[in-house]
Amino acid sequence: MKINFISYGYKHYEGEGLAPPAHDFLFSLRDIANPFWVDELKEFCGIEKPIIDFFKVNDSVQERLEKIQDLVLSFVRDFCANKNRKDEDSLTFAFRCTGGRHRSVYFAEQVCDFVSAFDFERDMEFETEHVDLGRHYTDEQILKIMQKLEPEQKVETV
Repeated sequence: MKINFISYGYKHYEGEGLAPPAHDFLFSLRDIANPFWVDELKEFCGIEKPIIDFFKVNDSVQERLEKIQDLVLSFVRDFCANKNRKDEDSLTFAFRCTGGRHRSVYFAEQVCDFVSAFDFERDMEFETEHVDLGRHYTDEQILKIMQKLEPEQKVETV
């Protein structure tokens, strides 16, 4: 079974009258603190240390994160425990912010890391995809960001 976590930006889809990336559940994060408006953080993305640190010290962000993590874990456990599910079935959780660069990326990564740390009744595959990072960075810039990450932090972008 495969559990997908995707991040994307509202302004690139719904804001333009377009359908968002396919998902089963959606968490909108447009109401939480946005590092885009902090000059020294604007150019980073949600998988980089300055953004992670920004969110880790924000109690309301951490409270929201914990609630979402618990809810997603519950859904994944139920999905996995359903004997009618096939091994090729999948479930996709989407995280949406305005541009798909800071908040949604951070939450998708954090929730995936949290849920994937648990044992389940079936073999599970977990994947994170950051749909809109390519809109903000060149392929070369994304490679540099990825090279700075710890091996367990490697993520997929399109």
